[in-house]
Amino acid sequence: MFKRQAKYRVIGLAAAVALAGIGHAAAQTRLERTEPGHLTPVPPGGYELPLAPPVMRYPLPPQWVVINSKQDWRKFGGKMNKKLSDACAMGQFSERLRMRFRAVFQRDVFGVAFGHGLNLSDPKKLADRKMIYLFRNGDSTACQVMEMTNRDAQLLAEEEGTAPPLLPGPDGRVAQDPAKRRY
Repeated sequence: MFKRQAKYRVIGLAAAVALAGIGHAAAQTRLERTEPGHLTPVPPGGYELPLAPPVMRYPLPPQWVVINSKQDWRKFGGKMNKKLSDACAMGQFSERLRMRFRAVFQRDVFGVAFGHGLNLSDPKKLADRKMIYLFRNGDSTACQVMEMTNRDAQLLAEEEGTAPPLLPGPDGRVAQDPAKRRY
């Protein structure tokens, strides 16, 4: 029995020495290249590359500030519309291009859409044509929509009936839908 254990100890010791020798030899062998010059060594001093790629300026879509106020938005005169805020949270009432038009109040920036359809996605036709809609957190389910009266001279003239004569569209006809009219 002792002979058999001694025999296995000798075999195990020989295997360990052989593996250690192979590992040491493998660590010392030089990697061969597939062809001369395939992987050139790093030049002395290293490569002169920047730490980060250069910053590229891509053009942003045009953005306009339509309201610029030093007041807090809560005191500006608009009112929150719960029905539109819920529709905005569900994605059924929103801006077409987020922050295309902006309203700036002290530190807060709101997205703006107009009730007559400019920058407004309203598939359920919830908007009033004479209102301006301000979107707070417009890209989230915590969206809040504040509405305020649009004091645009053209809309006021239409209310009073003193609007200028309508111009024909590209097809030569005057549009009957107020949202599609040209002035």
